[in-house]
Amino acid sequence: MSRQIINETFSLQVPDGFEVLTEEALRGMNRNAGDPFRWGARDAENHVVLLALWKQYPAILFRLPDLKAIARKNEQLTRRAHEGYGYRLLESFSMQAGTEQAEGYRFSYEREGIVQACSNYLIRDGKTVYSFMCVGREENADADRTLINRMMETLERV
Repeated sequence: MSRQIINETFSLQVPDGFEVLTEEALRGMNRNAGDPFRWGARDAENHVVLLALWKQYPAILFRLPDLKAIARKNEQLTRRAHEGYGYRLLESFSMQAGTEQAEGYRFSYEREGIVQACSNYLIRDGKTVYSFMCVGREENADADRTLINRMMETLERV
């Protein structure tokens, strides 16, 4: 296990077998996701990746919405980005991610004949929203969700 620092704000434990991705690899994974991924770790053998991005919002736009509303809006944007790929919303969820409250949703889509099962964990830090996106293959969805939930349970402020 290694502890990774994300945007000098959060840290989390990454299991052995995961490699931290380079900026070049992150750019290649963006594929219509909107804001660029800024951190990621991948277990290439098990075809699972955890990606992170964050975006700071102007205070005027960020005063009213709660985290659940932000998660709903984010899901709509994700749905649009995956149009034509068989997008399906599987569920919405709330969880404690280490020291932080997370709202999120699980979804699937198909790319190049492979069904991907994804989870998106959203965490708010003031005016900044962090998105931790897990992507893996549908046949490994239960094991991946357990693994990523364990990783997210180690999340803490730096």
